[in-house]
Amino acid sequence: MTGTASAAIRLTLLSEREADMILRALRPETESSATHRSKVQVANEGRNLELLFESTDTTALRASINSYLSWLQLLTNIYKALELKRT
Repeated sequence: MTGTASAAIRLTLLSEREADMILRALRPETESSATHRSKVQVANEGRNLELLFESTDTTALRASINSYLSWLQLLTNIYKALELKRT
C-alpha cells in the first residue's frame, strides 16, 4: 500500500516478555484488516514494541491508531493483572 498518511509508534515496555505477549496478541489483527484503507505492521526488539501505520487518508490513520492504542492499553492491563497473580 502506498498510503498518503503514515505514523510510527515505538513503546518501551516493562519487560521483553510483555512486549512478546503483546506482539503475539496484535499480530492476527495486522494479518486480517477490517478495511483496505489501513495497514499496520508490528515488531518488537527486546522491550521495544514498534507499530507502523500506513493509510490511504488521515481519517483511516486516526481510526487505526486509536484502535491499536485501545488494544495496547487493554493488553498491558491484562499482562499486569496476570503478573500480579503470579507473585
